[in-house]
Amino acid sequence: MKRICKGLIVIFTVSWLTAPAYASDPCASVLCLYGKAVGQGGGSECRSAEKDFFNILKKKKGSIRWSKTFDARKAFLNQCSTADPAAISKIMSKFGRVRG
Repeated sequence: MKRICKGLIVIFTVSWLTAPAYASDPCASVLCLYGKAVGQGGGSECRSAEKDFFNILKKKKGSIRWSKTFDARKAFLNQCSTADPAAISKIMSKFGRVRG
């Protein structure tokens, strides 16, 4: 019984510590990338949000598949329920198929 409890504690501790490493905010990406698309840079505060977006790359045999990358990036931005669809469309037309 003690062994099971210790095992569960270790699992929960490890999962709690690694969760922030994978967390990304699509709304922050929408805000920063829209500002960048209209010519207003977000500065250093937007680096991580832009990186979250541009790190989405779909590859096959080492080659980037731009149509799948575009779809995955759009799906990421659409996770922000408060984002204006026109803003997402503008972001995707400018940055959807480019490497960050």
